[in-house]
Amino acid sequence: MAYLEIDLAKIQYNALMLKYKLEQRGLDITPVIKCIAGDRPIVEALKELGIHHVGDARFANIDKLHDDDLSYMMIRTPNRRELKDTVLKTSISIQTDLETIHELNQVAASLGRKHKILLMVDWKDSREGVLTYDIVEYINEILHMKHICLAGLAFNFMCFQDIPPTEEDILLINQFIQSVEKKTGYPLKMISGGNSSALPLLDFCTFGRINDLRIGESLFRGTNTVDQQPIHYLFQNAITLKAEIIEIKPRIDTAQDASYLQAILDVGQIDTAVKDIFPLFDDVRIMGATSDHLMVDLKNSDYHRVGDIMTFKLGYQALAQSMYQQTLPHEYVREPGIQILVDTFQTADEKVKIK
Repeated sequence: MAYLEIDLAKIQYNALMLKYKLEQRGLDITPVIKCIAGDRPIVEALKELGIHHVGDARFANIDKLHDDDLSYMMIRTPNRRELKDTVLKTSISIQTDLETIHELNQVAASLGRKHKILLMVDWKDSREGVLTYDIVEYINEILHMKHICLAGLAFNFMCFQDIPPTEEDILLINQFIQSVEKKTGYPLKMISGGNSSALPLLDFCTFGRINDLRIGESLFRGTNTVDQQPIHYLFQNAITLKAEIIEIKPRIDTAQDASYLQAILDVGQIDTAVKDIFPLFDDVRIMGATSDHLMVDLKNSDYHRVGDIMTFKLGYQALAQSMYQQTLPHEYVREPGIQILVDTFQTADEKVKIK
C-alpha cells in the first residue's frame, strides 16, 4: 500500500538550519504547518527543538493537535463563524478587513479577552491585505478598540502573483513602516515580512525592522519557492511518497505508435496531486493516473519487479494533498546519521559546527 515516509530527523535539521540562518539576520521564524495537516509527530519533533509557536490556516489542524504547549498564529483571515475560535485558540492572527476586526473586537469583549493581531499589507501580491494608503486609517480605528491589540504589520509574496520580494522591497517596506509610525504615533513591534520566498535574500540583504518570517514550504520541502531549486543547506526529501508496483505489462503508446513497458503503482489522484510528484531514484516517466492507480513508463528497463517500491519527491500541492488524505498511511523514520547531526547541532557566531 502506498504511504508517506516522513523523516523527522531531516525536518528537525531543516528547522535548525533555517532558525540559525534567520537569527543571523535578526529574524525570528514562525514555522507554518498548514501543509502537514496538523501531523502530531512532526509537530512534536519541532517542539523537541524548543519551537512552541507555529502558524496555521485551519482550525481543524489546531483542534487535531489540541496542544496547550503550543501557541498559534492564524495566518488566514477568519470568516464570521471562526471569530470565537480565533480569540480562544490563537495567540495572534493576521487580519485584513476592518469590519471583521470590529466584529473580532466585540467577540473578544464578550469573552472577556484581548486579542493580538497583525495587519496584512497588500504590498504587491494582490491576494489579500490592506491597501498601503489605508493603513493609517485602519490603525487609528483599531487603536480605539479596547479588546484588540495591534502587534504590527505583515507582508506577503508569491501566494497569488508570481513576483518574489527584492532587496528594493525590503528597503521600501522599512521606509513604509517608519512613515506609518510617524503618522500614527504608534510603535509597531512585530513586522512579519514575508514567507519562504524571502529566504534567497538572507545572504545579501539587511532586513531592518522586519523581525519575523513565516516559513512553511522551504521547511518541509527544502526548496527555494522562487525558482523551485534546492536550497543547498536543507534536505529536499524529508517527506516522500512511497508506492508499490502492482503490475508490469508491455503496452502501446497510441499517440507515439510505440511500445513501452508499463508499471502500475498503488497510488492515484485521490491520494496526491499526480502532476506534482517526481521519481526520486528511478529513471522512469509518469504516463498518467486514475483515481487509484499511477501508470509509469519503465523505459524498457528489466530490473523492476512487482512488489518493488518507488519513491517520489513531492511538490507543494502534492505534499499538502497527501498529508490531508487520511487514508494514506504515514511511516516515521529518523535517519541515524542525520539524527546525530541534529543531536549535536551547535551554532557559533560565524559558522555552524558539530560538537
